[in-house]
Amino acid sequence: MVFFLGLFWFALNVAARCISSNPSSVQLFIDFDGTIVTSDAYTTLATAAYASLPSNSSVLPWDEIEQIYEQRADAAAAALPQPSSLASAIAYANDASLRDVEVWSFNWVKGMGLFDTAEANELVHYARNQTLRSGWCSFARTAQKNGVHINVVSLNWSPSWVRLVLQEASSCPDVVSRIAMYSPEILPRGTLPFSALNHNISLFSGGDKTTLIAGLLDKVPEEKKQKVVFISDGDADLQPLWDAPTNVGIVAGHEKSAALAFREYGVAIREARDGWKGFTGEGANAVYGFEDWAEVKSLLWL
Repeated sequence: MVFFLGLFWFALNVAARCISSNPSSVQLFIDFDGTIVTSDAYTTLATAAYASLPSNSSVLPWDEIEQIYEQRADAAAAALPQPSSLASAIAYANDASLRDVEVWSFNWVKGMGLFDTAEANELVHYARNQTLRSGWCSFARTAQKNGVHINVVSLNWSPSWVRLVLQEASSCPDVVSRIAMYSPEILPRGTLPFSALNHNISLFSGGDKTTLIAGLLDKVPEEKKQKVVFISDGDADLQPLWDAPTNVGIVAGHEKSAALAFREYGVAIREARDGWKGFTGEGANAVYGFEDWAEVKSLLWL
């Protein structure tokens, strides 16, 4: 029995090393706010829109919009039982009542017309002032060099804004044209340059991201999806970090809400900089964690 168990674990380790050595077998999905960008790009999009409003605009101030939103979100949250396990935390984050508030908020603000007069020059100005997590350019270039397609899946309100930030705030605008962006779009058509890789998708919860990823993977050959990697900093994304089809969940920032939630529920956070230690999720009771993108590059390709 001991002999056969030894063979079993040997086979698993060999399989893991073989998968790790195939750089193009990775499918890569990455959150944006807090993960790629560490400054508040979400609020900055609104700030840029306010800078373009006519002087006689009747649009509510952003702090008042946030206050009304928070009242609705707090009321929905108060009606739910507080999570006591990772499974219940995932269910909480994906509760339909909380998602409904996010959908309402997007449509309410869009209907106000705040973004209708947004000007490209203002958006470019504010995009250039954003801060990306250290190591992004080297990571993105390495991914593309290895034939890995980068997908940004975000609850941010504009894929065209996400693309603009990556172009203007980084030292690697050359990689951005090949990155696919998925999020709801609040900017009017034509405000920013068109890209066929900007996808206006109704993403309003971590569960929405899981559904999107599963649908995209249906079109990918098996040999190209040995590692399905999802990377995020936020506890709204506990499900895509933990559940299938993801098998390599990576949390950005050891003190951000995703890492804190996993630790609270007894999940180990492996240091990405220490290299490949196997797949993540329930079977391993572990995810990976990092601060600098160089650590993720080491985990996936070195």
